[in-house]
Amino acid sequence: MANPILSPELQAIEAQNRRDIRIVEARPMLLRIGLTLAIVADVAMLAFFAFVIIGYVVSDAFTDIRSAATLQNNVASMHAIAKGSDAQQLTLGSAKVIQGTPTSYDFFATVKNPNADWYATFTYRFSAGATTSRTEEGFVMPGESTYLLSLGVKADSRPSSPSITIENLVWHRVNHHDAPDVSAWLENHGNFLVTTPTYAADIALASASIGRTTFTVTNASAYSYWEPQFTVILERAGAVVGIAQATLSQFTAGEVRNAEVRWYGDIPLTATATVVPRINFFDSSVYMSPQGTQGLDPRDLLKN
Repeated sequence: MANPILSPELQAIEAQNRRDIRIVEARPMLLRIGLTLAIVADVAMLAFFAFVIIGYVVSDAFTDIRSAATLQNNVASMHAIAKGSDAQQLTLGSAKVIQGTPTSYDFFATVKNPNADWYATFTYRFSAGATTSRTEEGFVMPGESTYLLSLGVKADSRPSSPSITIENLVWHRVNHHDAPDVSAWLENHGNFLVTTPTYAADIALASASIGRTTFTVTNASAYSYWEPQFTVILERAGAVVGIAQATLSQFTAGEVRNAEVRWYGDIPLTATATVVPRINFFDSSVYMSPQGTQGLDPRDLLKN
């Protein structure tokens, strides 16, 4: 039987009907494909999220380990630097005693500060048997080698086997913002010109003679000092036979001052004298106020 011939309108309707049928038949498959793609996308996103989280945790753990190791290394390095920059201990010479007057004795000992960036303040005293000196205030500047004294200690006889004890030792680090070059700073503040001291045992006193040392000091620094002290050491054949202190009251910048020290007791006929300043340049109280001002410029003084 021959197929009936459809009009163009009916043919168009038939074609549309077949397309609709194919779409209806394919819809379940399309839904399954879409669902599968959605599941794959979700799994991929979950995998990526898990990868990021695991990577972050692992990386952060390694970072923490590295940070802890770095911190430990830094602490160790800082400790090593701190230990390396600690002040080295003072070097004390043996205590000695010489006769100052017929009834008193002078104790002394050398002290050396090997540190270029630290200065020390402390108290000290000498003892020898039953004889003990008064407690003295001491200090030593960076890199300085000087004498510690206790003069005029009363004793019935010459003390033997003297010793020195240092207590209340405090180290002070120099502030390099104020003194970039510590040595130059100290030289500027302690710029005293001392003429060659003379010694003579030419003063007659009753039936004995006493000696004297005279010297001239020029304050060539830019600073004035209330009561700067100068240690005078008398030596014969390399041995100390006399030691004393001279104090120059209100010693102003640029001033020239004559000083004299007298020696009593068993004095030599000839000796050599040396004069060295004994000033704690880091102590603001030693400085006189410049003329026309109310006080010292704090920027010129080191802070402890």
